[in-house]
Amino acid sequence: MKLLLFVFLFTSQIFSQWVQTNLGDAQFGYNLYSTDTEIFAATLNGVYSTTEIGNPWFSLGLTNRLVFDVIKSNQYILAATENTGPGVYRSSDHGSTWIETSGMADQSVRSFTKNSLYIFACTWGGGVFRSNDDGGTWQSLGLNNNGFRSIYAAGETIFVGGEKIYFSTNNGDTWESRQLPYPAGDTWCFYYDNGILYAGDMGLYYSTDLGNTWQLKYGVSFDNQGNAIDSKIFKDIVSYNNALIASVAFNSILISYDGGNSWSSFNDGLISDWTFSALVIKEPYIWALTGGFGNAYIQPLTNITNIEDENITAPNDYYLFQNFPNPFNPSTAIKYGLPESSYIKIEVFNMIGQSVGVLINTEKSAGFYQTTWDASNLPSGIYLIRIEAIKLGSKEHYTQFIKSLLLK
Repeated sequence: MKLLLFVFLFTSQIFSQWVQTNLGDAQFGYNLYSTDTEIFAATLNGVYSTTEIGNPWFSLGLTNRLVFDVIKSNQYILAATENTGPGVYRSSDHGSTWIETSGMADQSVRSFTKNSLYIFACTWGGGVFRSNDDGGTWQSLGLNNNGFRSIYAAGETIFVGGEKIYFSTNNGDTWESRQLPYPAGDTWCFYYDNGILYAGDMGLYYSTDLGNTWQLKYGVSFDNQGNAIDSKIFKDIVSYNNALIASVAFNSILISYDGGNSWSSFNDGLISDWTFSALVIKEPYIWALTGGFGNAYIQPLTNITNIEDENITAPNDYYLFQNFPNPFNPSTAIKYGLPESSYIKIEVFNMIGQSVGVLINTEKSAGFYQTTWDASNLPSGIYLIRIEAIKLGSKEHYTQFIKSLLLK
């Protein structure tokens, strides 16, 4: 009975972590795009969409096409495809039929963006294009012979990334270029937030003057001679509630509460060394699309709380944040927050429900706290960390679990 109660408590809290949706036969995912009512996924087997919580997803066609990106303009859905056809397909009837567009024949179109006047598309080797008729026809803007993966509109300024970053303030009529600091050279994504433009590459880079100058923010280690000896590849970036969330190759999802200076794991419910190709925010969830086996995962945005904000002295609810590092050996940090003075107990269990240690068992006032769990005496495996809190002077009771992986 005790074990059954334990399993029930854990199950009741499962949506405090990432949950897999049902993307079906997509196989490999490349990008996500959201509107007010819908999420679109670009995959190895065409375009998919969902209007609920990812269950179900519906195929919108082009199932025999690799689709790198998808965007919507007015009533049209546009699909960026590989270099055996028109480059871009367009549908005006929500995927029932797709029409070949004009101007990008045999281009490998990798990414879309749009500003107030145009839709823009970057290609692998064929340059940058724009359209003023919802993607029906395309005009070349030059920059040929560049392998571009990403294009992004920060307001009216257009950025495109490859070995160098190019940007235009006049809708692509002219371009300027900048080289990111070493060891960058293959820009996967851009993101603009609170006056800072970020670029994801071999490391995370940032610009405070809208792309004119760049500095390394995070994700590269150097030896004594200044050579890069380790780097993290940032594939996509979004933000919510003053937090930055990034998909990082072979590190799944990371989160930063200090503008990208430091990052922690945001992987509860995921395998920690996956590669996610895309992230998107659509209330009430954050969505993540895997690059392999093309499934999408969701997590409630309420799980993203900026505990590093100096103006916040206590949360408005109880929180147990994902431990970091995770996986770990042999110790890991556990952060938690209390909205009211409470009796608090943090306990660790193995996967058969046996307690292996009590970390905290005392009264605490409202605020944010951190404790360390040293698992030197335990074998490798998955462990469940539970917080139990009882508000002082009441019977209000809160319970939450997170999963942690000890690897020795």
